[in-house]
Amino acid sequence: MTTQLDASERPIGAESRKLSKRASARPPLWKFPPSKKAGAPAKKSGVRPALKGLDKKDAPGAKPAAGGARGSALRLLRTSSFRFAMAYVVVFAIAVGVLGVYIYNATFGVASRQTDALINQEIEVLADVFAKDGAATLRRVVRDRAAWRDGGIYMLIAAPSGAVLAGNLSALPVESLSADDDFFNFSFERQRADPSGGADNIETRLGRGKIKRFRASPDAQTFFLVFVGRDVTDRERLLERTQRLIFRLALATVAVGLVIGLGFSRSLLRQVDAVNRTARAIRGGDLSKRIALTGAGDELEDLAVNLNSMLDQIERLMTGMREVSDNIAHDLRSPLTRIKARLSAAMKGDDREKEEALRLTLDETESMIATFNALLSIARIESGEGAGAMEAVDLVAIAQEMTELYEPAAQEAGFELVLDAAPSPPVKGSRALISQAIANLFDNALKYAVGGSKIEIRVRPSATAKNAVELEVADNGPGVPAEDREHVLQRFVRLETSRTTSGSGLGLSLVAAIARAHRASLTLDDAHPGADAAARGLLVTIRFPAL
Repeated sequence: MTTQLDASERPIGAESRKLSKRASARPPLWKFPPSKKAGAPAKKSGVRPALKGLDKKDAPGAKPAAGGARGSALRLLRTSSFRFAMAYVVVFAIAVGVLGVYIYNATFGVASRQTDALINQEIEVLADVFAKDGAATLRRVVRDRAAWRDGGIYMLIAAPSGAVLAGNLSALPVESLSADDDFFNFSFERQRADPSGGADNIETRLGRGKIKRFRASPDAQTFFLVFVGRDVTDRERLLERTQRLIFRLALATVAVGLVIGLGFSRSLLRQVDAVNRTARAIRGGDLSKRIALTGAGDELEDLAVNLNSMLDQIERLMTGMREVSDNIAHDLRSPLTRIKARLSAAMKGDDREKEEALRLTLDETESMIATFNALLSIARIESGEGAGAMEAVDLVAIAQEMTELYEPAAQEAGFELVLDAAPSPPVKGSRALISQAIANLFDNALKYAVGGSKIEIRVRPSATAKNAVELEVADNGPGVPAEDREHVLQRFVRLETSRTTSGSGLGLSLVAAIARAHRASLTLDDAHPGADAAARGLLVTIRFPAL
């Protein structure tokens, strides 16, 4: 009768326990360690982790030093740079974990599946031998395979007698009692390949196996238990070493991340502290303080440069405000005193004197209103409100319009007004403000170019700066001395030679404000450097960036 495998296999259960107790045969090559306690819970995994927790002295969260050091450390931990560094550390640690899982699946996972496939293949071969040639041939094949020292583990038991017919194990592994037909991991003892005598000749190994029942027929009372396994000690030990390596890499990643995060935080705190010290000094009234630049060229350096520029602007505005207050008190005190004296005298005079006093007072009042309007215009322009909407404008067209507008006044004052315009690219600006700047320059030349006869306005592409258009107004009057050119751009500044001329000293200040609003440069120079001192003239150049 042809033998075949039982299609409906039952759990091993009590049968296996009974067979294990009754098993007796020649001493096997391999056996289970005698120190293994009976009734110990079976291990579900063949991998015995060797990873342990950190030593107490290496544990994170060590108690920081008291006092200032603790406060400084806590401050470092609260910085944004430290939090960002920790976020990158977490991401990198997760990446290391994912890489470890990938390495495991690509190596140990594949090797484990190959081991299981090899065990299944051997069971199929033994089942085929049993089906074709019977139990005697199966016993011989198992005995021959057990004699090989190639990592294979075999055991053939006759059931229900429990006699061990062949194999290199003395008893079934305890883990097989609950494994049913599934794969399971177990441990066993084996003599070393090069025994030198003594107890050290025995070593504990790890294996993975599977047990199967072979029946001659489905209703046969006797059957054979065939156990097939493989020695996986080298693989499991390599897995343990790899796990320890990945764990150490993760710890190193966290440690390096902590060090880098603390370093970044400390560097950032130094720069932030520099900004805070500067802010406290400025709040205390020292507007000259600036943030020290490190020369790193990074974004914090750019921030420091922009903050210093802002502080320069604030200092300039505050200084200008003080100067305005002082100049208003100085320059407006005289007209107010004259108005008071004139009105007091008119109260005692006749109608004609009263009428003259009212007329002069009206003129003084209009001059004061013009002064305040000029101050308001400068303030609005410097705040950005008076600039209005910037658009592409043609400086040549604006210069032509202003020349036509001022030509009658120039002729009446005895000046020749000349326009020299070359084709130029448009600039981004306010037509009204540029027209006002040209008007102020014309008024300044008509008032102070005493003895001159010619006023020129020129518009042309800059020969010294790339992508720039120059607007120049020149006269042939006495000009402004070199040491006073920066001074005359300030508010209420009038040279002593001009004190007899009407004016508030705000014309060039307004021009300078308009130039700053357009991000243009303003320079003063001699119009005719080789001429006499009385005819050198003043050359005012406004260089606009071209579109």
